[in-house]
Amino acid sequence: MNVVEKAASPLDALARKKRKKEKTKPAAEKSRQVKPQSFDIDFERMDELGHFNPANLASPLAMELRAVKRRLLRRLGFLRAAGDRQAFRMPGRQRNLVLVTSTQAGEGKTFCAVNLALSLALEDLVETVLIDADIPRPKVRSRFGLDRGAGLTDCLTDKTPWESLAHKAKDGPLTILGEGHSRDRTAELFAGEACQQLLTEISTANRDGLVFIDAPPALAMTDAVVLAKYVDEVIFVVEANETPEPAIAAALDELLDVNPNVSLVLNRCLIGATGSSYSSYDYYGRNDENGADKHTEKETGNGDP
Repeated sequence: MNVVEKAASPLDALARKKRKKEKTKPAAEKSRQVKPQSFDIDFERMDELGHFNPANLASPLAMELRAVKRRLLRRLGFLRAAGDRQAFRMPGRQRNLVLVTSTQAGEGKTFCAVNLALSLALEDLVETVLIDADIPRPKVRSRFGLDRGAGLTDCLTDKTPWESLAHKAKDGPLTILGEGHSRDRTAELFAGEACQQLLTEISTANRDGLVFIDAPPALAMTDAVVLAKYVDEVIFVVEANETPEPAIAAALDELLDVNPNVSLVLNRCLIGATGSSYSSYDYYGRNDENGADKHTEKETGNGDP
């Protein structure tokens, strides 16, 4: 073997290795393109639970959700001032990640997250992903009658493709990713780089839609505050006449420290003689000069508690 042949041998080996890699690449990509499992939404069950039903778009709940959606979509840049829909394609973040949390358990955060997801997907036909990140007390999967199994935590620990663990509704553009198997120290899990990468992946895959994350209460665990760093909007649910004001202030301080885009949904409130109101929607932020909270924009309506 001459000098030229000796020099060519390693190059040939590299070329063969490269060709082999290119040959196997499409197969690997094909295996990554998995589809979510499909399911039917049980609307009778949803009615019993007081959730949104597209068959009753004139209900007080449906009308109140429209008010909340309109404010939310404008803040995310999804709607023009005139109310016309627009895509918000941009490099990097898509401005479509929304976290839903509360001060304490039982204030209706899952109720709000599920209703917003249902309303956006089934009334507005917006591609919507709903993720259950409340690992200790998950409720999203059970609301839709889905079996317990692998989900969010498994995506983070086992690198399982999220699409293979998600459930896609046959009735509309709604995808559910359950909580997954129980894990200890979930705040550390959510604080890892894998969580940020996963949320970016889901956000990018759903770039013309919205992604809702149902998180634990902000004062019960640190998970919500950790996750708030990754999202574009935080919806903070407060139960009227029940949640102590000092607790609200403490939770808001925690959230505003990591994300200035915090909005309020007031749940189960009473407005005059009109009865019970499902929600009102407010924006909370901080003034740059003195750090005091600012409180603007409000929508209210009547509906189910």
